[in-house]
Amino acid sequence: MEKYLLSIKKNLDHIADVDIPIKDIKTLTSNAVIADYTSGEYFLRSGEESRKVGFVAGGLFRLFYIDFAGKDYTKNFKNTGHFMGALPSLLLRTPSKLNIQALENSTVVCYDYDDILQFAESSFSWQRLLRKITEIDYLEKEQRESDLLFYDSKKRYQNFRDEHPDWDKKIQLRYIASYLGMTPETLSRVRKNL
Repeated sequence: MEKYLLSIKKNLDHIADVDIPIKDIKTLTSNAVIADYTSGEYFLRSGEESRKVGFVAGGLFRLFYIDFAGKDYTKNFKNTGHFMGALPSLLLRTPSKLNIQALENSTVVCYDYDDILQFAESSFSWQRLLRKITEIDYLEKEQRESDLLFYDSKKRYQNFRDEHPDWDKKIQLRYIASYLGMTPETLSRVRKNL
């Protein structure tokens, strides 16, 4: 766990825009579990109640939904240095509709959400951090929705590549297409024309 503490602290300080004491991180992380996921393995499956939050210490995950017809829709990707979880399931204590799956061999520091909440009760910096993480997730969601509404497929793909230049080498094109709200065939045409 020690080898991840500085990485976790650096990311948390950046997110919260405040210096979170290393002793606080050690205290919270003392109950954390390090889990390795092989490519294709699930951090969370739809139908499970989620009580954990993951810090991606290394790797890449896809967050997605599956509709009643079995078609999947990519909501987001989370890579090294990011937190992931199913917020509605965490907040409402209901089964998740979200799936979270490793796209490559990955390592995650897993925190119990109730431990985080309890810890935040006595720490201003952790309250601020939780607020900031929620704000960042909301802004990412808002940005994605506005991209889908205002930009054509070419511009959406260009924005995706600008934000994540190495991801089309790591992520299957059908997942990228799903994330960008287009068919794999449309994405292939867009890529060919670039």
